[in-house]
Amino acid sequence: MRGVFVSDRVPKIGAIPLRCPDSFEGLQVNGCRNPACSNVGLPASPYPSKAGQNDPYKIEKGGKVLPDRIMLCKACRRSFMLKSNKGVAAELRRISHYLDASAEPSCPNGDCANHGRGVYSARGAYRARGARSGMRRYLCKACDVHFSVPERSTCRQRAPHENRTVFVEIVTKKPIRGIAQVTGLDAATVYSKIDFIHRQCLAFAGDRERRLEDIDHHSLRLCVDSQDYMVNWRRRVNRKNIQFTAVCTVEAASGYVLAHNMNFDPDMMQVDVEDEARINGDLDPKKKSYFRTSPQYWLEHDFRKQAGAAPLEIRPNIDAEPLLVEQLIIEKALLEASMPDPEIQDAPFRGNQMPHAGVMTHADYTAYAHAMLVERMTRGAKYATIYTDQSTMLRNAFTAAFADRIRKGRCEMAFVQFQKEMTIDEKRDLARASGAQMKRLAAAFGVSEPQAAARAMAWGYATACAGTNDPNIRWIAHPRDTLNEPRQWILYLTDNRRRSLEGIGWAISLATLAPVDNYFMRLRRKVYYLERPVPTRSNAKRLWSGYQAYDPRRVAQMLDIFRVYTNFVWQASNGETPAMRLGLARGPVRFEDILYWMPNFEKARSGDGARDNVTPMAAE
Repeated sequence: MRGVFVSDRVPKIGAIPLRCPDSFEGLQVNGCRNPACSNVGLPASPYPSKAGQNDPYKIEKGGKVLPDRIMLCKACRRSFMLKSNKGVAAELRRISHYLDASAEPSCPNGDCANHGRGVYSARGAYRARGARSGMRRYLCKACDVHFSVPERSTCRQRAPHENRTVFVEIVTKKPIRGIAQVTGLDAATVYSKIDFIHRQCLAFAGDRERRLEDIDHHSLRLCVDSQDYMVNWRRRVNRKNIQFTAVCTVEAASGYVLAHNMNFDPDMMQVDVEDEARINGDLDPKKKSYFRTSPQYWLEHDFRKQAGAAPLEIRPNIDAEPLLVEQLIIEKALLEASMPDPEIQDAPFRGNQMPHAGVMTHADYTAYAHAMLVERMTRGAKYATIYTDQSTMLRNAFTAAFADRIRKGRCEMAFVQFQKEMTIDEKRDLARASGAQMKRLAAAFGVSEPQAAARAMAWGYATACAGTNDPNIRWIAHPRDTLNEPRQWILYLTDNRRRSLEGIGWAISLATLAPVDNYFMRLRRKVYYLERPVPTRSNAKRLWSGYQAYDPRRVAQMLDIFRVYTNFVWQASNGETPAMRLGLARGPVRFEDILYWMPNFEKARSGDGARDNVTPMAAE
């Protein structure tokens, strides 16, 4: 367990109690999260304001279920829940650790002068002692310690020739027993190979994606949505579902999945988190959650308290309800308004329980960390447009991460909603009718169809602004209906009065969630663990499925593996992969390129490895 420290209920600096968390490692997410406000991203001071001081925020009390305080922005009169910057930073480190460069092997003796001096960068410090079974032996000249360095990723494996088969099977919906029958391996060996494939996928993706922020892009369109995943209960005496939430961002033009993160930490233990909370006084009901030692983790007491106050067995999925898009928008807004905190989209219901292994993180902390990871990966873009599902959690997370770009006019945001429950024939009829309508509209304006759509939506937005002062209800209907997104409505979020009406029209006319929805569809169809029933208000009960996993760690692994497979291996109809379109690959990557990838420390030492640190096999 990590080191702990004893703290008071409200941290103090000197004799002054903090009203909100102080910044941590330069990170401060506690600022106005209204993307159209002049105070957007303006850091809140952790100290109480003095008399006569111009303070842009005001502290208010919270509710009974969540006693945390709320901060009110005086400029836009919108409130937001406070977050722990330390918790967000810890979650960001957890989901982005794969981007850290591999450490060069060196003498394992921590007391030796050569410890930390790489065997390739400091050749004179070591003496080679031959190679055997894919391991090269070295002798440290300073302390006479012998140690081995792997020369290939599959060393000590008895059946490395089956790695590719297992990789192909798990991304094409083959169950574990089926894989075992095809390969002749036992289930334990199949699981160990999945662990190996997962490590290789993260290492390969980390090496490529470290270059992302250095790639110049004029503009990127980011499509963001969340998806819930179920895990089966293990004991019949406690038949309650374990429900996780994952946030995903896909770049629209390339289809590249930038990140897909689930609110689950497999490397922590719940007993350690509870012990740490008990030692630091975090179980005190008067202590605010954002002042806890590890506020990003769910505690059993909080989980049971919120589950007991929930009205239903299972959290409803309104998207699966047969509602018109206008009703869907209203129902989602009402559901969020009924929550103690609309950012807590993973709030447990009566039929939920915590995972048996690992620790569940708060989905809002995962979403904030996810948004900051995406912001880091897209810093090479001069302009970014973010389209998200109708979700306060997603809007606030990306507003906090992209606040600086929003203030500079380099980022726009919009909600996207469309009719979810329609037959394919109804969708085709709408698409045909809207196609004819768009042709007439383009002819009337004397421009192309995309330009006509932008002008029509700009006019619709101007009309909506003239009709209401409430920016939350300025939903605009898109004139074109597609098979993927019929009867689409868009809510523009970043109207700070500096963007031209024509620019707003273009931004909302290009709004879409189709890339991320298509990825979710392929994920559900191709990964055995993830195709399962989804709860709705009409069947809100305990759900068990033979497809679901029993270990949430396997679900998290599959999300990573399928993301890497989709980005680098999977080819569209034109033979291109998302990585090729985004500039991270020159051609399709083979399964073997990922399985046998190894960091090339010698090439990295020569100076050009920082941008091309791949083995010859991994180069297309």
